Amino acid sequence: MTTLHLDESGNMSFDFSKEGTSRFFSISLLILNECRPVISLVKRIYLTLPRASKRKSSGVLHAYHEKPVTRIRLLKGLAQKDIRIASIHLDKQKVLVTSKPHDIYTGMVVTLLNRLYADGVISGVNDIKLIASKRNTSKCLNNDFLENVISRTQSVNFSAVLETPSNDKCLQAVDFISWSMYQKLEKNNFSFYKLFADKVVREYLMYD
Repeated sequence: MTTLHLDESGNMSFDFSKEGTSRFFSISLLILNECRPVISLVKRIYLTLPRASKRKSSGVLHAYHEKPVTRIRLLKGLAQKDIRIASIHLDKQKVLVTSKPHDIYTGMVVTLLNRLYADGVISGVNDIKLIASKRNTSKCLNNDFLENVISRTQSVNFSAVLETPSNDKCLQAVDFISWSMYQKLEKNNFSFYKLFADKVVREYLMYD
């Protein structure tokens, strides 16, 4: 089975007069045929954190909160694993907003998956499981997301679940990837992205 661990960066606000509204919204996938090496890497790096950092983190590595040295160690470690990375980016300044943020997000995930199928990056023959971080507390929105992604994705062997990063360490790993994508897009900072760039098999622009 191939697992696709999904995380996003940026925000879905389109009010550019408001401080903190990002220009870009990006979704990244960590594509794995074997999860154990990545799980072991995340565990190992977490154990190296100072005790005070561990108390604050509640057992979860999060790129935004970690020091640069931790980000670099994890990303360099990922680059040495048998992984693939794919992403899709939305330039919100080029979008006429007519849909709800939830629907735009779902549409981006579906578009990313179907482009990967079309390009042969993931196969419609093999079992594919999408594992996405929970974004909403609303059970209705979560179920709507799963139903839409499953029904609109071009594979009969596809399944999707929502999980928390505390329960799925590969979601913690892809958080560092999506954070690095955001640094590249929003801040023109390629320093972290370059650490795993040769593992990126596809980057798409939404509506391109």
